[in-house]
Amino acid sequence: MTQAASLQEIWDQSLSASSDSVDLILINNPGYESGLPDLAAVTSLPILQDTHDDDVADTYGASNWYIYLVDGQGYPRAVWYLMDLDAERDRLLDSISALMEEL
Repeated sequence: MTQAASLQEIWDQSLSASSDSVDLILINNPGYESGLPDLAAVTSLPILQDTHDDDVADTYGASNWYIYLVDGQGYPRAVWYLMDLDAERDRLLDSISALMEEL
C-alpha cells in the first residue's frame, strides 16, 4: 500500500495540474480482490479491478508492483518494477514530462 500512497502524493503534488493529458490508474490484479478495501483506503486514484476474463495486467505482462508509463494509444513507453518512489521520484516525473512533450 505504500506504493499506492506514494503515487497519490506524486499525483497531488506534481501531476494533477496535467490531468488533461495524464491519467494515473492503479490496477489491482485478479485474485487480490480482498486487498481492494486497503488499497482504496490509502488513495483516491481510480482503481481498476482486473479479472481473469479481462486480463489487463497480462496484456502488458505486468505483475504486482509494476509501474507502466503508457501513451495515448495504449503502448507502454517505460516500465519499472519495484520503483522506489521516494528515491526515484524525479526519474518518474522526468519520464512523464518527456512523454507529454511528445504528445
